[in-house]
Amino acid sequence: MRVYINHFNLDALPNVLTMLDDKLVKTETYIQIYSIDGIYQIDMSAVKKQTSVDSDIEILNDYHENFTLIVDKSYFVEEDAAGFDPDHISTRMKRCIFEISKGSPIKLIIEGETVEEKSLFFKNKTSPNLVPNNIYFEMANNLNVRDALVKRELIGFLSLLN
Repeated sequence: MRVYINHFNLDALPNVLTMLDDKLVKTETYIQIYSIDGIYQIDMSAVKKQTSVDSDIEILNDYHENFTLIVDKSYFVEEDAAGFDPDHISTRMKRCIFEISKGSPIKLIIEGETVEEKSLFFKNKTSPNLVPNNIYFEMANNLNVRDALVKRELIGFLSLLN
């Protein structure tokens, strides 16, 4: 499941990346393809067609201080694809995955488009060629965001973002 921070100022993401430098556990790069016949993701090993399985969202007002969270249990089912429509839009993407504690089931994800360094307006140590445009928490659907241990970890991240 993904948990979004409602009304988070995306302009703050470059600074957030710098602040979270020591919490970075992994980065993933891929190409996101949007075409008339679907959404595809290309990574180092495969082309996958992504099909959305939608679910209702839950809004948790004032979850912590002034943070309202949006819980979305929707997900994508991936299947191998031989190719995609030649008329498409593609974007080079990077996912930065952060953990508050090693091996945690709760990850903070910051995603964005990768660009050539010479065209950047800012630079950060964590991912110098990333223009971030999305932030969310990722965890298994069976975790309860109201559980004390889960909440403590989410609040740990939220306090870093405040």
